[in-house]
Amino acid sequence: MTFNFYYRQGCHLCEDMYALLRPYEQTHVLTINMLNIDKDPQLKEKYHQLIPVLSDAEDNEICHYFFDKVSFEKHLKSTS
Repeated sequence: MTFNFYYRQGCHLCEDMYALLRPYEQTHVLTINMLNIDKDPQLKEKYHQLIPVLSDAEDNEICHYFFDKVSFEKHLKSTS
């Protein structure tokens, strides 16, 4: 299962959300594509006010700003 994680270096919200995602890597087969928005002008324009953003492989947003455990786990169950 693949997810996209849009973040900015030095962003404490990004660090917090990623820390909450890490345990799921231990219990599920996950690929998390780490996408630094500052390295891509289009991503920076799209996400600069929303980061961090977690989306599925099709770029359907699961959550932004804060990790939404309920939405994430619901997504995990619906795709497994």
